[in-house]
Amino acid sequence: MKSTLSLALAALVATLLITFSCQKSSHGEPDPNDPNNPNTPAIEYVTAGVSGRVVDDQNQPVNAAVVKVGTATATTDIDGNFTINNVRLNKNAGLVKVEKDGFFLGSRTIVVNTGVLNNVTIQLITKKVAGTVNNSGGNVTVPSGGTIAFTGNSFTNTGNNSAYTGTVSVSAFFINPEASNFKDIMPGALRGVRTTNEETGLQSFGMMAVELNGAGGEKLQLAAGKTATLTFPIPAGLLSQAPPTIPLWSFNDSSGLWKEEGTATKQGNNYVGTVSHFSFWNCDFPFGVVDFKAIIKDQNGKPFYPGQVTLRVKSDSLTSYGYGNTDSTGWVGGKVPLNKTLVMYVYNKCNIPLYTKEIGPFTANVDLGIVTVNNSGSTAVNLSGNAINCNATPVSNGFVDVFIDNMHYRATTKSDGTFAINFTRCIGTPTTAVLTAYDLSNNQSGTPTNVSVTSGNVNAGLLTACGTSIAEFANYTMNGVSYNFSNPADSVTLSKAVNSYTLYATRIGNSKDLSIINFAATGTGSATLIDVAVKASNKYWYLTNFATVNITEFGPVGTGFVAGNFSTKMTDSISTTQITYTFRARRYQ
Repeated sequence: MKSTLSLALAALVATLLITFSCQKSSHGEPDPNDPNNPNTPAIEYVTAGVSGRVVDDQNQPVNAAVVKVGTATATTDIDGNFTINNVRLNKNAGLVKVEKDGFFLGSRTIVVNTGVLNNVTIQLITKKVAGTVNNSGGNVTVPSGGTIAFTGNSFTNTGNNSAYTGTVSVSAFFINPEASNFKDIMPGALRGVRTTNEETGLQSFGMMAVELNGAGGEKLQLAAGKTATLTFPIPAGLLSQAPPTIPLWSFNDSSGLWKEEGTATKQGNNYVGTVSHFSFWNCDFPFGVVDFKAIIKDQNGKPFYPGQVTLRVKSDSLTSYGYGNTDSTGWVGGKVPLNKTLVMYVYNKCNIPLYTKEIGPFTANVDLGIVTVNNSGSTAVNLSGNAINCNATPVSNGFVDVFIDNMHYRATTKSDGTFAINFTRCIGTPTTAVLTAYDLSNNQSGTPTNVSVTSGNVNAGLLTACGTSIAEFANYTMNGVSYNFSNPADSVTLSKAVNSYTLYATRIGNSKDLSIINFAATGTGSATLIDVAVKASNKYWYLTNFATVNITEFGPVGTGFVAGNFSTKMTDSISTTQITYTFRARRYQ
């Protein structure tokens, strides 16, 4: 049989080859300087800095993500942190974008304070292939919620604008506005521009990220005059507020704005609407806004940084209507609902609330001045120690993961095996930090070590990065030729769908050889091997029959690994050969 994974395989090949004012863009936003658009504020550019942290769906730091701010670019470090100084940004819509293989584009749109260090937090969404369709159209079920329906002859190749008639691989994710991490994973901010060019605030009833790729990996879009139908599940807590019809908005990743495009209709517990192109789509109710700003300081008069401010309408405890991070001076600013009584919350970086106050309603722009919060529970910690490998020599290429107060921090080891990290705890009471040393040169990690921590200088002592293999690999042999993939030189990733796991093994920057396997497993032992697709020496091979895979390792989510092996027949539609395959990858879901 010809494997359905061949579609995702081809898409992967191509992938390897390859809040807010309006501005003129490829998506057709109006020019704010056009006198025919009086409702759109003019763009004002300022020079400032941006720092932040990038994490994945498991709140683990994302290393080597590419961050783009204005014309500047940075790469996140081992702890997911980045800093970009002296960059020119749109004051009312400073856009920060994050790119990393295997994830949808991450972004944040902020109101920029001039000449200081502005702060953002971004959580990336793992990119998963939700399904495939062909030129006749078809339906795709989004694992996290919702569906996408395509009609026939609907696709075009964005590279050359030619009609596409092959198989289409659809990556999609539903973003639930009730999710606790909604403000960290949603793109941009809840700010948009109506069809009348008026700036507006937005209340989301559900978002969806969608990307299309062809069988050769080419980027696809809907053809001119064609539409697709999106079904968004309405979260249970928002059903009573959901209007019968609601505007649809697409996200412009050049301006950082949502653009009003069409309408969705409430059908049962869903919103259903048609779209003419794909990016992020959003079902949002618009509302009038005013400018808001404040300076947050602690009980000692020092700027509260980094901190988070969230504003909710008093009658709605579920939905965030405004939020932002304080900058290095404690300043925070943005847009808030007009004529609404609001509840203002100030959180520390661990999402612990420190301040709550009812404010508003506001009929004009508002400056709250200095808001003082009690941050007396915070304590500075200077944690240090040494790490050795299995040979009892210093870990010169590695890091130590510190898990404390429900947050992960990472400290790199120096050439002599020493490490040190400074951070501020959100809670002043004694606790236990869990430290794990990693030796990247030998793909080993050690046993987690408990260290008592309160504040001040803490010596973790000697840690050993030995005993647990952290190697991630996919190795297989076909026709007497061995193909070996291992992180980080290559990319070996494992993703989870509803009832199965998919392993991707690729060469970074080179699509000559790669493979995808799909299997159903709930633990160690024999499991169903659903599909295999391999590209080897520019030939494509597919699974001939359903087979089994021996799962030898099935670790916990976040820290564990899934490993296994199988041997079965593959075909290139002309000849048949035997494949022997072993793999191991971290289990993130």
